[in-house]
Amino acid sequence: MTELDKAISAAFTSEGKQDDVNKVYLLLLRTILFVPVSKEKTPHSDEPFVPLFAKIDERYYMLAFDTLERLTNWAGEHMKDMAYVELSGHDLIKGINDQACFSLNVGTAYYKEFLPDEIKRLKTIVSRIEQMKQG
Repeated sequence: MTELDKAISAAFTSEGKQDDVNKVYLLLLRTILFVPVSKEKTPHSDEPFVPLFAKIDERYYMLAFDTLERLTNWAGEHMKDMAYVELSGHDLIKGINDQACFSLNVGTAYYKEFLPDEIKRLKTIVSRIEQMKQG
């Protein structure tokens, strides 16, 4: 069980008390995440990588895992067909489209979905942190 698992579990147990949710957010932003990406670079693209998305309940989710082991367990034999990048949660949230959905640790007991409203909230926290660093 990772520290992020413990925080997510506590937030669910407390039925989403704001202090517990904030702990999840702050821990997520500090955590190094493993994001599955396409092995192939898109021609004529300035993007350094292309994240893989999963379709879950008619929505597309960007995937990330808080350990490489979880990513490889999820990918199974398909791991050879993909690559991955390591990003801080801060950088992932900063770079994700705020209309996207994000899924953390698919296939684990502490799986967590972040829908667009929650991503917008996380982007606000990232912005505040960056303002504090500059100020």
